[in-house]
Amino acid sequence: MTKALFRLALSFIFFSFALAASSSQAQTIDKTASSAPNALLILDGSGSMWGKIKGGHKILVSRRAIAQATRPFEGKLNLGLMSFGHRKRAACLDIQVLQHPAPLKSLHYSRLVKQIKPIGKTPITSALQTAATTLKKKQSGGSIILLADGPENCRKDPCQFISREFAQQNKLKVHVIAFSMLPKDARTLKCLAQNSGGEFYTPNDEESLETALRATFEASLQDGSPRKVALKTPKPKKVIVKPGVKLTAHLGANSPPLTTGVSWKVEKLLNKTTLEQDLPPWTSSTAKTEFDLSPGLYRIVADFDEYQVIRDIEIKKNQRNAAQFVFNLSHLNLPARWGGPDGRSGFGKLLLQKQSDNMKEKREEILLDLSTQAHSKLIPSGAYKISAIDNGKMQNWFIHAEPGKAISIPVWKKTGRIRFKLQRTDNGAPLSPALLKLYRTDLSQDKLVEVARSYAQTPQFDLQPGKYLAHLKDGYSEARFSFSIQAGTVLEEVLSLNQGFLDVKYEKKNPDDPSRLEITQIDKTSGAKFIAELSDFSKVIKLNPGHYRLQFRVSQTARASLQDVVIKNGKTKTITLRPRLSEVTFLVSNRSDALSRHQIFWQLYDKKGRLMWQSSEAEPRVYLSSGTYRVLAEIGSDRFQSKIRIKGRRPKTFDLSDKKNN
Repeated sequence: MTKALFRLALSFIFFSFALAASSSQAQTIDKTASSAPNALLILDGSGSMWGKIKGGHKILVSRRAIAQATRPFEGKLNLGLMSFGHRKRAACLDIQVLQHPAPLKSLHYSRLVKQIKPIGKTPITSALQTAATTLKKKQSGGSIILLADGPENCRKDPCQFISREFAQQNKLKVHVIAFSMLPKDARTLKCLAQNSGGEFYTPNDEESLETALRATFEASLQDGSPRKVALKTPKPKKVIVKPGVKLTAHLGANSPPLTTGVSWKVEKLLNKTTLEQDLPPWTSSTAKTEFDLSPGLYRIVADFDEYQVIRDIEIKKNQRNAAQFVFNLSHLNLPARWGGPDGRSGFGKLLLQKQSDNMKEKREEILLDLSTQAHSKLIPSGAYKISAIDNGKMQNWFIHAEPGKAISIPVWKKTGRIRFKLQRTDNGAPLSPALLKLYRTDLSQDKLVEVARSYAQTPQFDLQPGKYLAHLKDGYSEARFSFSIQAGTVLEEVLSLNQGFLDVKYEKKNPDDPSRLEITQIDKTSGAKFIAELSDFSKVIKLNPGHYRLQFRVSQTARASLQDVVIKNGKTKTITLRPRLSEVTFLVSNRSDALSRHQIFWQLYDKKGRLMWQSSEAEPRVYLSSGTYRVLAEIGSDRFQSKIRIKGRRPKTFDLSDKKNN
């Protein structure tokens, strides 16, 4: 009996020690997890990730690289996982958080990554919004690691979302891994790293991808810092701020504030459109100024030189605003004299024509007299054609004025000249009116600088020496060409454009027919590329040769019809759209009172319960394709509901008088 008691006591002692050790270990893990930095990896799940590179498909290479790169960081980093485009083929809202930031376990993380099967689009901006919201819940900022193989294709600009102010305010750093991406596409994502102070890598194979991932994980460790828990939070003192506004004026968004030449006028608004007539305006001629204003809505007018900027600003109680007024102007340096092409006196007058993509838009013109003009002239930012005549000889320059920057007219002897002939490749026919844009490619490593544009059939340009890119566009067909210019040389280039034609036959039943045709180009290597959404099919559509997917929708209540077509160079593809739709009318005939005519509300649902259409007309008409629907009508407190079935194209009328359901 004594031995049994001794064994029982010994077992109890061992159990107590084990329990204490496990409790201590759990506390250590919790402390490590709470103090570890938070990071979130966004893995591209778009269809282009099935593209092949050295080592296999991009998605398979990415899985292996992630598995290897995460091992050294187990227990050191709280790493979450997101993806987009991996569940639906053409949905810009297909975004999923597969794991919130948690202590990293390499094997478990690799299993999550294997669940991502690329299929859809590339909504990078929406994915960054979801990632920022997820990290914000941690209340300590963190790092976002974006691994993508293509640019945004959901008509949003990620650089506008991840601005410097947003990154600083939310304590975010965005590290970008542009995996096997074209340089021009990679440049569209580099701003994310620049604005947030993150890293930027462009790997092209498995080894370099693994190196980039490890570097971003290491940077994420340095980005994070342990959260400090205050033992006692002091009660903040109430600070009373005198309401008003601080005003500064700038030539460009990134330019320093102007110091002279700015005048201000502030007027009180009764509402968004009406000025307070009995109250005189506040004025100031100081470039940097402040106004003490009572809470309300105000209209502020800033004048500088001959240009003006007007903004409406709301002043709130206990708040002092800081407003920047940007004029988007550039300084054009004007020489008093310089040698012309014939070596005689310089040009006396200059004509500036602002270029625009819209041919119907009236071009803004500025005439400058160099005999009376100062050495510098303020002009709105944009692309300009500058013309001058001396002794009957014409000289042209093309410049691009950037906001807040100073530009000069190039001297004739230091420029080169290039002439273009624009034609189609199939028969040599001229292109007109095709838009030709020229970009300077060697001025900045991160962006192209537009220097000229023209709609002429045989355009001619005088350009400064350097490297250029010509972008030719006719309809929705386009091509790009690279060339170089040297001083004192004249080049002649023939630009040929591969072009096919799509002729859509569809007769609208009424002028208000809301039919839409969405055109998407399908490429095996780069995936789907949105081209256009059209409602006018009266003209032939010009496209580059290739494979296209057409999605035609007659109205928001009708199902979309899909059709694939192949456009060949110089050929016309004709398609006829014949949607099988029925014109459907709804009414409640036994209700003829004023309430039913003016306070009726209709709703139409498909068989899955999704709202397709709603109206407040007494007897609405809609176009419906074959299928089963549910219609609901509300008149005051009365509800009428019925299940309907549409088949064929014949017009139908549904009376819900006997379908009352309260």
